[in-house]
Amino acid sequence: MENGNVNRDQSTNYNINWSRFGLGTETAQRVRANTSGFVDLSSDCDYGGGGHQASSANELFAEEQGDVPWWKSNFFISQPVLFGTWDGVFTSCLINIFGVIVFLRSGWIVGQAGVASAVIVVLFTVFTALISVLSAVGICDRCRIESGGVYFVIAHTLGSRFGGSLGLLYCFGQAVGCALNVLGFGESIAQLLGFGDSKWADQLIAMAAVLLLSVINVAGVKWVIKLQFVLLLILLLAGLDFMVGSFVHTDEGQGFEGWLSGNLEKNMWSNYQEDYSWFKVFGVFFPTITGVLSGINMSGDLKAPSTNIPNGTLAAIGFGTFLYLVFVIFLGATCTRAALLADFTITAKVSVIRVLLLAGLYVSSMSSCLGAMYGTPRVLQSIALENVIPGIDILGLGRGPNKVPLYSMAVVAVVTFTFIFIGEINTLAPIVTMPFLLTYAAIDYAYFALAQTFDIQHQREQRFHRPRVQHQVSSDDSDLDRLFPERTRHKTLRGDSGTPSGSEETGETSPISPKLNIHSKQNSWYSNLCNRWLSLFGAMLKILIMMLVNWYYALACISVVFLVWLYIGTANPAVKPGLASEFHFLRWLKIVLLRALGRRVIDYEQIVVSPVDPSVDVTPSQLNEDNQDFANRRRYHQSATIHGHMVNIDD
Repeated sequence: MENGNVNRDQSTNYNINWSRFGLGTETAQRVRANTSGFVDLSSDCDYGGGGHQASSANELFAEEQGDVPWWKSNFFISQPVLFGTWDGVFTSCLINIFGVIVFLRSGWIVGQAGVASAVIVVLFTVFTALISVLSAVGICDRCRIESGGVYFVIAHTLGSRFGGSLGLLYCFGQAVGCALNVLGFGESIAQLLGFGDSKWADQLIAMAAVLLLSVINVAGVKWVIKLQFVLLLILLLAGLDFMVGSFVHTDEGQGFEGWLSGNLEKNMWSNYQEDYSWFKVFGVFFPTITGVLSGINMSGDLKAPSTNIPNGTLAAIGFGTFLYLVFVIFLGATCTRAALLADFTITAKVSVIRVLLLAGLYVSSMSSCLGAMYGTPRVLQSIALENVIPGIDILGLGRGPNKVPLYSMAVVAVVTFTFIFIGEINTLAPIVTMPFLLTYAAIDYAYFALAQTFDIQHQREQRFHRPRVQHQVSSDDSDLDRLFPERTRHKTLRGDSGTPSGSEETGETSPISPKLNIHSKQNSWYSNLCNRWLSLFGAMLKILIMMLVNWYYALACISVVFLVWLYIGTANPAVKPGLASEFHFLRWLKIVLLRALGRRVIDYEQIVVSPVDPSVDVTPSQLNEDNQDFANRRRYHQSATIHGHMVNIDD
């Protein structure tokens, strides 16, 4: 009994560190005062509903614990939201590639190029973008994907220096593309309201649309995705309305004569006017497909980016191609060439319910701009957060659990407003085309370089591959390991026996062993579509197209990227290299050309070991290349000499 009383007294006086359990001093006092050991939640208080401490000193998790105003919990995000293949990637891609140009310029493209050439324009546009899509899919398949979208794909593969310069150009192209889409929206709304050809009315309506979409983006990604579903439904209904209308009625006074008019044969071949050519028409249509990588820009908000992005993007581009061809063929078969060239809203004349198609036109403008204003600021935010370009750190700040980039959104909005004042759709379309072509060319080259780097690393691994023999490690093997420490590293990566990371009995690799950053192709249905040589061809093709569409715009874009690249190298030379930094294109091209000419080329790593014979003079030589960022600095070498002395212990 005495021992029991002593223990009871000790337990009563025992000081418990309540902070270990997330309870503050006030909570500790209540628990100590309550003999049952439970916190009294009914007393008046510092506790919110459900017993959460919301108004005392500990307010760190107040918003997550329920003490949140109803308007804030319903209209703003309190926890991070992640999306999947269809709600995140497919929807974002499709509403971005089914844009305003399809509704307002499909007829004009058919009138200029003819049905045959217009179909080729569509297929060539899709093929050009599809190469970049497959390149991006290949990178996602063989590397880990984080937030940052297109910037992360390029920077992770080619290095932050290339990623920063091309990422800025991509953001610029997205902002100009947003201006193009909202100008189409403003042009259509102004005509509907009776303003005629008033340029100021078009611009004011476009600016109001940008402000509205900015507010939706500030509310959070949850509202963006919800709105995208509604917009996509309206777009699909507008496309269905257009197809049905081409069969059920005609309007010959407006140039819509129906399927039996013979217009398909009359409009089959080209009739270019106003100095337009096939490549200029291609430059007008190409911005339609530029949003095909918008799913990658959502990489930070996806549940499984490596699988969500390929499945959603490829499904969206397949369905979008079908819609492009429907508009081109249906307009060419049912409308006169004069109407196609003169009337930009000829699709509304074909539809059975004009209001529904106009709604699709407005939605296509808004949806494309919505996707651009959501993804582009996050690319800027990633560039700023990694400190790639000095001086733009403020753009990395974000609000809320999903880190909404308010400052980056403001920059994108300013660029969009600027180009709203500059010109019309046909003027802005080539300006939008150049940044995207150059960015997509970089993605194509990135996959090619990544695949080549994987081969280099694989060949290096094979040099150290030896069949494992249990319970036997030769002395030569251990001597070579001491002489060349990289052998131990490579065996550790494989988990070979005799190394700390491998299990001799099971052959399994220890979970703490390092992993290679580049993987081989996965066993998925889209992996076989990714081909490095197709990607290399796509990169060269896009550079050629840039020159053919508008060579001075192309040179301007390349010059801007080069200047930003030089600035990053000067102001921030310590940026991280990419996974494909081991591959050098010019060196590879030289080897290929020499082999094509029949010359023998030794392409292997040389390991030089200094001889120990004192009669042989040895001259040291540098084998590795200088770092270009520090090549202009002076060299300083340091040597030390260690002298040994005999010590007589007996003394």
